[in-house]
Amino acid sequence: MEILLCGICVVLFLLTIIIIKIIALKNIIYKKPAILSDKKILTIYYSNGGNTKCVAQNLQSIVGGDLKEIELIEKYPKNIFKMSKLIRKQIQEDFIPQIKDIDISNYDIIFVGSPIWNFSVSVPIEAFLQNNNFENITLIPFFTCSGGVNKTKVITKFKNITNVKEIKKPLYMFENGLFLIKQQIIKWLNNI
Repeated sequence: MEILLCGICVVLFLLTIIIIKIIALKNIIYKKPAILSDKKILTIYYSNGGNTKCVAQNLQSIVGGDLKEIELIEKYPKNIFKMSKLIRKQIQEDFIPQIKDIDISNYDIIFVGSPIWNFSVSVPIEAFLQNNNFENITLIPFFTCSGGVNKTKVITKFKNITNVKEIKKPLYMFENGLFLIKQQIIKWLNNI
């Protein structure tokens, strides 16, 4: 009986902590960062499974500006196993796929969203970063992941591809962390 009561107390304690965290997230107020004031903003992303698209849409609804999706000329196979095999091959061979052009010349700030593939930036985002000149543009990355991520490796690769001096603090959203997504984005934006 004592063990059962201890177990119930532990569960209640954990539920209390979770509820407190949820309430804290729900009460976050968006304070538009000075960096975003009077700027032309683009939120651009590549999403295969929909998680990065979801984060991008929520982000754009908060910061405003335009929302664009990176489109591949030759799409990946729908079969997840074939797609995974192809992606691993592309990463090993440093293959960069062709993407449809997107004019970024009118933007001051670009939020760039990528899923994490093989512990790195996705290949379509790599193509976007290599195909554009980001001089005088502030880049702010956000990433979605379903497993492990080496944050240092990801951001180093991002910087090396773009050759920009400064990358603003990225957001990492884990698949199982898409609960209260707007609140998590606001918390991140308040600390850029």
